[in-house]
Order: sequence, then C-alpha cells, then structure tokens
Amino acid sequence: MKISGLHSNSLHPPALSAADDAAVAGEEKLPYILLELEAYVADCVNATTASCTTCDGKRVQVTLCPRRPPRVSYVCVHSPNAAEVNMEPNVLATDGDLLLLRLTVAAIGRRIDDNTDYYIYRAGAGGGAEGPSLILLPRPSTGDFFNSWNIGILRYCPGGAGADDEAYVLAGLNERRRWRRPDGELDLSLYDSEQGLWKTVEASLKNKELRQLQHGGEDFCHENSKVIAVGGDAGTVAFVDLWRGIIFCDVLPVLKDDDVTPTLRYVKLPRPLRRRNRDRERGSDPRLYRDIAVVGDRIRYVEMQAHYTESTFFCNKFVTDGWMAITWSMPACVDSPPPEGWQLHSKVMNSRTLKVDQGNTSAALVTDKFCQPVLSLGDGVDVIYFTTKWSRRDADGWVVSVDLEKKELLDEASFVSQRNVGINLAYIHSRISSYL
Repeated sequence: MKISGLHSNSLHPPALSAADDAAVAGEEKLPYILLELEAYVADCVNATTASCTTCDGKRVQVTLCPRRPPRVSYVCVHSPNAAEVNMEPNVLATDGDLLLLRLTVAAIGRRIDDNTDYYIYRAGAGGGAEGPSLILLPRPSTGDFFNSWNIGILRYCPGGAGADDEAYVLAGLNERRRWRRPDGELDLSLYDSEQGLWKTVEASLKNKELRQLQHGGEDFCHENSKVIAVGGDAGTVAFVDLWRGIIFCDVLPVLKDDDVTPTLRYVKLPRPLRRRNRDRERGSDPRLYRDIAVVGDRIRYVEMQAHYTESTFFCNKFVTDGWMAITWSMPACVDSPPPEGWQLHSKVMNSRTLKVDQGNTSAALVTDKFCQPVLSLGDGVDVIYFTTKWSRRDADGWVVSVDLEKKELLDEASFVSQRNVGINLAYIHSRISSYL
C-alpha cells in the first residue's frame, strides 16, 4: 500500500476551551479521557509536548490535548524540520502514562511499510523533574505492521513489586502468519524496553482446553479486536476477540528465559443479548458494538445491539427502534479463569426508556444510529460512552454518556471531526490524563 496524503481536516485540530487548558496544565486531574485514534498534523505546543528525531534525523514533536469526556481528546504531531508527514499518525495503544504511536514519514506515493516507525510517548507532570518524553523504537525484525486491534502495552517493574524502576512490554499478534498456524497456535511479537529488542515467540492453547472450545464441529477461531494489560507477577496480557473470547498470555517469563513457552488460557465472552447478531453476520468491526477493559480489580465488558420493533407499515417486518446494551464483569484473575465466571451488572433493553432531563430535545436522543460503546474507566460506575449520528454516512455526530445502572443519559458533546465519514472506530479510552 502506498502513501496517499493527509485529509485536509487533519491540519486543523478542534479548538481547546479554558477548561481544556486547565487539564493540560495539570490544574484539573482527569482520571481518564476519550482519545481520538487518528492524530492531527499541526504545530501545537503546551506542557505535554515532547520531541525526538526520526530514523533519518529529522525532529518530530508530539502534543497531547486532553478534554473532559464526553468531549474527545486528541494528539497533534508536527515536524519543525519539515519531515514529510503525509499520512495521519495513529494512536495504537495506551497503558497508564504511555502511548504507542505509529508514524509514517515519507513522500506521497512511497510504500507505507517501508517508511513506518513506532514511537512511545510518556506523559510527565508539567514543570516536574520528569517531563514528557518521546522515543523512537527499533523496527520489528519480522517486518510486522501493527494496528490498534493487534498490539498493546504492559507496564512492569523489573526490580519486582514495590520497586521504583518502571519498564514496559509491547505485545502484538503476528497477523501475517496467523493463517499458516494450526488451530490454537499463535505467533507473538514482544518488545522489551529494558533490552530494547523485539523477539518473536510461539504459543499454543493446551489440547484439553482447545477440544473444549471446538464444540459443534467448528474449528477454533480467534480474530483479534483489542489487547489489554491485566498485569500481575507474570505480566498477563489479554488478546481479545470481541465476537468470541479472550486469550490470556503471560509475557514476563518469556522475556527472562528464551526456553520458556508462553502460558495461554482461554475464557469465552458472555452469551450475547440476542442469539442472532446481524452486525456480526455482516462482518462488521466488533469494536463498534462491544468493548472491554480492566477497571480496578475486574475485567468489564459491554455489548450493544440494535433494538427492533415490528413495522406498522409492512407485515412480518422489523425496524430499528433504539438500542439495547448490557454490561458484565469478572475478576481480573491472572492465574486461572475465575470459577464464578462473568457476572451481569446492568442491562438496558430499549434506549427509548432512558431517563433524560426535562426539556432536552437534542438530536442525539432521537437518532437510531448509535455505535461504539466505550467503557468508562472510573471505578464503581457503569457509565458507557456512545457515538451517535443522524445518518451512517455523516462525518459529524455526538458522543453521549449513559449510566446503564441508573438507566439515565448523563451528558453529550458534539464530535466534529469531518474525517470519520460513516460508522467506524474513532476513539479509545485512556488514563494518560491522570499523569499530567
């Protein structure tokens, strides 16, 4: 694939408010933010700005622009030395104070794979001794190309629990070789910041566990949607197929000993709201309808589907009438699947029944085009953020926050991007704002 050029709106990031400026300066601590996956290419400088050089010696800077949810935060990338940034930089993963960024620097028409590098941005308290930093990572020796659905970050302490030193591991699935592997076997790419090297390892589910999953004569299938850090002494990372289940993998023992084979465990996702899922049948991105995250000491999971009612105009036909959603959780147990399994938290069977402030006639409440449920990272709350649009083909829309437990619409904010035409994944949640 070749570099095609920037979208014109990628040069014009949204304006920040006075409240946003307070978050940048660290005067208001936001426990988490919603962060746009596509960065802007603009010369924005604030207390979060960090810079480094590209592989050919040109300077590149990264700036974080946090905004209180449901407003969407974003990243700005700029090259004072005129490095050719002709594709939108991408946020691939986040954990704590870290962001993994993918940046392609080359002229239009050049190959993307040959000109793409990965960077780690680390947040730092404004004015403190440890300010923000940006580091260029070595390219994977296997030539793997990572996306937001197949790589994640895990922070760990090399000196053990309670030590002051902090390192990180990047854990990714080798998608290019996935189809050549037998059922239940995976190729993993791991980058350890302590060693500064990538390594590729093979891992497989145990035969007994694999046979239990191959019920009904179906072959085992895992198409990764998201990677989340679970943690623990073994450094557990979860590779999530949001249509099917979770593969838990212990990565730290592999970094310490080349002869160690990664330990894998599998947990199925909860039963769906409706047995027949039309979105899945269409081959849609599951992240538009499901999300998963570690919040506190539990793994939380949300599923949404369209709510259908019988048409008043056509016999035996059904039309979309709002949406329904359900949240589950289970202990973030890193040693073995928890015996109690998934526990149901909240359920909304028809969004038309949500409580709203009297007199609120926002367009965001009457449209049926809801998608992309994103879990709040606040502990002890059941708040979900949704993207909504008038039409699936619209570029702009709203982000709406809903308390599923109280069945109440909390807040909304316009999402004017002009870069996300149609229904697609636009942002993720991140705790990086709490480190500013």
